[in-house]
Parts: sequence; C-alpha cells; structure tokens
Amino acid sequence: MSAIYLRKLKWSGLHFLLGFLVLSVAGFYIYSQWFYAGRHYLTDLVGLAGIILSIDLILGPMLCLWLLSPIKTRKENITNLILIVFLQLSSLSYGVMQIDSQRLAYIVKWQTSYFAISKGDARGEYTLEGFYLFNEPAVGTKNRALYGKLIEQSIPPIEMNEFFQPTDFVTECKTICGVITKNGIVNVTKINGVLTFNKSLH
Repeated sequence: MSAIYLRKLKWSGLHFLLGFLVLSVAGFYIYSQWFYAGRHYLTDLVGLAGIILSIDLILGPMLCLWLLSPIKTRKENITNLILIVFLQLSSLSYGVMQIDSQRLAYIVKWQTSYFAISKGDARGEYTLEGFYLFNEPAVGTKNRALYGKLIEQSIPPIEMNEFFQPTDFVTECKTICGVITKNGIVNVTKINGVLTFNKSLH
C-alpha cells in the first residue's frame, strides 16, 4: 500500500473519530435535554438519529479520503477541508432541525382520546408542553364559521389550537393516561412533577 494512500486513510480515520466525538456530544445533549423521561417513545427517534449519524459518519470520512491528498498543495487541501466541514455542518444542522420537529409540543384531548402532537405537526405557538382540551364551538356561535373553514382546509381538530382549552395532567389522568402517538399508544405518568412516558404493553 502506497504512502500516499496510507496518509489519506490516516486523515480519513482522524476525521471519523472527530466526527464521532462531535456527534456523541450533540446526541447526548439532544437526548438528555429534548427527549428525557421517555419522550423518545413518542416518535421514531432511533431510526431518525440512525440515518443522520450514518450520513455524517460516512459522508465526512469518504469525502476526506476522496478530496484530501498529500500530493495536493496546502491551499487545495485547506479549501477541500473547508468544503467537507461545510457539507457536514449543513447535514448536521438539517438533521438537528428534523429531530427538533419531533419534540413534544402538547397533549390534546379530542373526544375521549389523548393525542401527543410533535412540534412539526403543531400549529401556532403551542410549542411548550401542556395538556389541552379541544373545545369544539357549538353550532350557531361566532367561532363555528372559523371551525368550518379549518375543516375545509383539512386541518384536524387536534391541530386547531384556536379552540384549545388548557387543562392539566392531574385533572385529565389522575395517575396515568394512554396517549396516541406516531409510535402507537404510550403511557404518561407524572413523577416528581415531570411528565414521564413509558411504552404501553397494549
């Protein structure tokens, strides 16, 4: 194996290790701050994170192996390295935005069921966690026209924050509730004042 190829492999391996370190720190922060107390059960976080990690951990080292070379000038290598870092940061930023969109925005009761809505599916400013009731406006009231207009726009009641009424966990659940999520039914309890989620056995 040539010395040039060995040097390229060394740079690529170093890039992989640095990328793994950065992604590990970012992943730990995201998991502990955004998806604590079982919030990862509310969405396919593992699958989404796996795709992002795979892209970033493969993209950078492969580009490094392809674009960087000891036979190129220092200026060429620096330019190529800046390009690689830019592409990886762009990829990572997009991935973080996608993960952020899967964070819990609110839990709303519609009819007799509870729905966990992610930030990406929420409308308006309901990005802070909380329990809400969907209060459908009665026929003949002034808000009924708006309700009808939203229905025509194919907006489901669980996203019609115009008609949400704040409530709380104790009022709605007492000790435990089953909420409908993209990942199926998830149980929610409150432990030491923090909403905590566990995968339902049903």
